[in-house]
Amino acid sequence: MEPTPSIELLKTGSINMGSNGRVDAGEIIHYVFTVTNTGNVTLTGITLADTLGGVTLTGGPIATLAPGASDNHTFSGSYTLTQDDVNAGTYTNTATVTGKTPAGGTVTDEDDDTQDLDADRSIQLEKTGTLHMDVVPPNDHADPGDTITYEFTITNLGNVTLTDVTVTDSTTGVTLEGSPITSLA
Repeated sequence: MEPTPSIELLKTGSINMGSNGRVDAGEIIHYVFTVTNTGNVTLTGITLADTLGGVTLTGGPIATLAPGASDNHTFSGSYTLTQDDVNAGTYTNTATVTGKTPAGGTVTDEDDDTQDLDADRSIQLEKTGTLHMDVVPPNDHADPGDTITYEFTITNLGNVTLTDVTVTDSTTGVTLEGSPITSLA
């Protein structure tokens, strides 16, 4: 029988979401790596590498793996999501497994995992008014001509960065000052 060395990698990720039920920056993708000897010879010194960087790998190497055998407990990994990842809407990462053949050669395989990071766009506006009764005397009650100043507090309640945030007021006579918010994390 002709020696036919071969190896296969299956990378599977799952996100550990917080209690709010959505993906946020700082949450972790946990990876499980299943390595299978798909050839007909025993492989040795099996190692795993994260080809894109950023994933913290633990475990390994696998000393030997017989033909047809699989291992899904030696290697594991994790990745902490950044705001840029969440804003992009997906995160894809690739890993490569390498094993040594009895003849001194190597076999490799790679697999990737893509996680969809659903956007949760949500914004809150709080408008607070302060009455200035000292514009038109007497100053102990509101008179025509007294003014109200408004403060607008804008909060990004979602998981993605919002851009070009503007405020409009439907009340006639309210003059808004300020410029659009370029970016609101």
